Amino acid sequence: MQKGVHERILNKIVRKISHELSDMVHIIVPNGYVWQVKLNKEGRNVRFDDGWQDFVEAYSISVGSLVLFEYESNSTFQAHIYDETAWEINYPSSDKESHTSGEEFHP
Repeated sequence: MQKGVHERILNKIVRKISHELSDMVHIIVPNGYVWQVKLNKEGRNVRFDDGWQDFVEAYSISVGSLVLFEYESNSTFQAHIYDETAWEINYPSSDKESHTSGEEFHP
């Protein structure tokens, strides 16, 4: 994982939605791609795990990038990714296929 790219979900957020989170979450980006990412739950700490590194690499997320997550429901997050200049990145075109799992997911 790139140094400085954090995968931990803030405790304040986890307290509000932990009862809804399964072991696998879906991250949807504006082009319709759906990423399935496993959660690692250790006590009060919840981190994105398997699939997170693929997500980070696919969108060139690095120190200075900003990823805004909006929790929808049913372990599904909408994500918007901004580069170090605070401009939202250009997302590759999508045919709405999912990533990491190889299965299509429709939220």
